[in-house]
Amino acid sequence: MIWALLAILGVPIWLVVGALAGSLSHRRRFAHQPGAFTCRVRTGEGKWGRTTSHALWIHDELLAAGGLARLRIKPLAIAERVEGPHACDTHFRGSDSSVSITLRTDDGVQVQVAAPETAAALLPGPFRQVT
Repeated sequence: MIWALLAILGVPIWLVVGALAGSLSHRRRFAHQPGAFTCRVRTGEGKWGRTTSHALWIHDELLAAGGLARLRIKPLAIAERVEGPHACDTHFRGSDSSVSITLRTDDGVQVQVAAPETAAALLPGPFRQVT
């Protein structure tokens, strides 16, 4: 009888533990890709969100992974850089200053991306200024 009870309770516990381990593994893998950086993304002139994302440039597309397990990946097809990088008012853990860049998507929507100053070289991606 006790074996049946342990089997009934044990299966859901192992499923939950397996799901948590898988999601944490995915979160870690995305954040440690070469060229990935911590950022915050906003459209328009609203307030910055409280949560941070990890982003990665693939050609001219910015992949921003958000959510608790970083499973919500938002692809942003970028057409051009509007302005930046310049200093910004948002704060990141472990960084005193941050920079932001304003980009225009293929749909014509302006998107602002902020990152810690340590990721300033990765932030513009393929839209770096040529001097």
